[in-house]
Amino acid sequence: MEYAHGRPRSGSSTSASASLVVFASSLVIIAAPACVAPEVDEPSVETATFAYTVPAKGTATTLDVAAWNLEWFGDTSRGPTNDTLQRQNAYDVITGADMDLWGVEEIVSVSQWNTLKSQLTGYAGFLSNDPIVTSGSSYYTTSEQKLGFLYKTSIATVQSARVILTAYDYEFAGRPPLEVKLSVTLNGTTDNVVVIVLHMKALSDSASYQRRLDASAALKSYLDTNYPTQKVFVVGDFNDDLDKSISGSATPYANYLADSADYHFATKVLTDANISSTSSGGATLDHHLITNELALSLVPGSVEAYRVSEFIPSYASTTSDHFPILSRYTWAAAKPAQIVINEICANEPGSSVTGEFVEIVNIGGAPATLDGWTLSDASSVRHTFAAGTTLAAGKSLVVFGTAAGIPAGTPNAIASSTSNLGLANGGDAVYLRDAAGTTKDSFSYPASLAAVDGVSMNRSPDAAESATFVLHTALVAAASSPGTRANGADF
Repeated sequence: MEYAHGRPRSGSSTSASASLVVFASSLVIIAAPACVAPEVDEPSVETATFAYTVPAKGTATTLDVAAWNLEWFGDTSRGPTNDTLQRQNAYDVITGADMDLWGVEEIVSVSQWNTLKSQLTGYAGFLSNDPIVTSGSSYYTTSEQKLGFLYKTSIATVQSARVILTAYDYEFAGRPPLEVKLSVTLNGTTDNVVVIVLHMKALSDSASYQRRLDASAALKSYLDTNYPTQKVFVVGDFNDDLDKSISGSATPYANYLADSADYHFATKVLTDANISSTSSGGATLDHHLITNELALSLVPGSVEAYRVSEFIPSYASTTSDHFPILSRYTWAAAKPAQIVINEICANEPGSSVTGEFVEIVNIGGAPATLDGWTLSDASSVRHTFAAGTTLAAGKSLVVFGTAAGIPAGTPNAIASSTSNLGLANGGDAVYLRDAAGTTKDSFSYPASLAAVDGVSMNRSPDAAESATFVLHTALVAAASSPGTRANGADF
C-alpha cells in the first residue's frame, strides 16, 4: 500500500472476532510490488522462536491459493518496527494456513525473505528481482518493494517466471506484474496454470485512479491475447474495490465484470458482503481474479479475508495492514491416459532429414500402451510403435527420422520404423492413431511454423491439453527441446 486504504463503507466488519468466509467460483492470480524501501538491505537476520498457532485453511485434495500484502516486509522505517517478529508472524500464518500457492507483495528485505523461505518446510519461492525472473532485475532493485511467489514443491513445478507489461511501468506504479507459469500435480492429475501477482497504484486521487484504469485495460488486453483458453489466476493488492472505486468513480475493473464469459472475480463476494481486506476497514482492496476455465472449480464458501488477527496479537502493528485473501479449487482425480502431439520439428537442423522429430506426451493420469499405434504425415504411415511400447503418465516419447538423427543425451527417443518421417517444410500434417486406426491427436501446420532451420513448433502452453502451436523460440530461446519440457526441465 501507499499508506491509503480507500473509502470507508457502512457495514464493514473489522473486529478481531469476526470470521469472514464467503462463496465464489473462479481464480486467477496476479501480484505486484510496492513503494521504495531502504537503500541498503540488512546483511544479517535475527532468529526467533515461532509462537502462534494459526488454523489450517488448505486441504489435501484442493488447489489452495492465497494473496497477502506483507506491509513493508523487512523495512522497520515504514512498516512494523520489529523485523524478527514480523517474520515470525508471517511464518506462523503461512505454515498454519497451509495454502499451496502464495502471491505476496511489499517484500523489501531480501535477507528477511530468504530467512523466511528457508524456514518454510516444503515451500520454495522467489522475488520479482530474482535471477529466475526474466527482466525482473531491470524493474526491481534490492532496496525497494518487490513481488514474491511461494509454492509447495510437492504440488507445483515452476516452468518459467517473468515480469510482464513493462511498457506500462508507470501505470502499474513502477511495479509491473510478476507472471509465473506452473505445472500442478494433485490427485494424480497434472495440468498447467498461470499465476500473475500484482500490486496496483494506491490512493484515491483522480491521477492514481486513472493509472489503475489504464493498467487494468492493459492487463485485460494481455490476457485476452495470450491466454484465451488457459487457466489463469491473477492475485494481489488491486488497491480498489469492485462495486465502486475508492475515488468515487466507477470501479477500474468494470472491464472484467462486464466480460463474465471469460473472467470471474472470486472475491466479488467479499465486496458484496462489505468485507474489508485491511485491518483498518473500508473497501475490499485485495482480490483474486480467475479466467472462466477455473470458474466451475472454485469451492463454494472458500473465498475468505482470513482474520489472522484472531491468532496473532497486535497483528496490525506487528505484521501487516492487510489480511491474507484465500480461495480453494477442486482438482480432478487422475484421468485416463491421454496422448498428445507436443512438439514437431519439420525443418531439421542442417540438411539431413534424419533430424526431423515428433514428440508425444501422456498428459493423462495413467500409463498408455502404444502397441500398433502409428504416426503419419499427410501422405502415409511413417512410424508404427512396436509391441510392448508404453508411455507413463506425464512422460514423453520422441520419434526421430533415423537413429543417426537422435542427438546425444536425448531422453526416451526412438527411430522411425520407416527411417523417414517425411515432414514437409511447406506445410503438412501429423496424425497420431491407435492400433484400430482411430485418430487420437493431429495437427496440420502451415509453412510459417517450419520456416526456420532447426526451430521446432511446440504446444503453448507446453504439454497443455488446451493449447496452440507456436515456434519454439516464442516460448524460450532454445530452438527445440526433444524429450524435455520447452524450458529444458524433465518431464
